[in-house]
Amino acid sequence: MANREQLKAVGEMCPDFTFDDSLNKKATMSTEESLSRSCEICSHWDVRNQKCRIDVFDDVLTSLDQT
Repeated sequence: MANREQLKAVGEMCPDFTFDDSLNKKATMSTEESLSRSCEICSHWDVRNQKCRIDVFDDVLTSLDQT
């Protein structure tokens, strides 16, 4: 399972990141959190299963390790 720092790092670098408009940012996140991208607020993130629906998380995470 990914930790919060990995979710943020992947969210920041993912070319497929799409903000999940169904989230009410102001009710669920602090101002600081709302300014940063994270898999947790991406429409492709499956909250129940804690994984990426389009299966790019591991690829993006691996590419971060290469830099």
